[in-house]
Amino acid sequence: MVWAVISSKGIIGPFFRKQPINAAKYLGILNEFVAIHYAVENHWNAPWFIQDGARTHRTPAVFYFLREHFNDRVIALDYDKHTRSGMTWLLILQT
Repeated sequence: MVWAVISSKGIIGPFFRKQPINAAKYLGILNEFVAIHYAVENHWNAPWFIQDGARTHRTPAVFYFLREHFNDRVIALDYDKHTRSGMTWLLILQT
């Protein structure tokens, strides 16, 4: 797994993990990321959070976490179906 943050303030990472990531480990990574940014910024307000459609990213626990910290500012596969908010993830296939 490769994980990184790209923002207007710079790039954090990339971080590489060789072992498989389950939803609980992914939540730990997200929790650490949010905790670090809350500590660094007085009024941290990430405009949008975007993630890919990996199965471990689409669990109810992950969606609950994202909604708690990012509200409707999430672009993630199935997030809008689960929470009735966020932006629809579009997949465009080219032939």
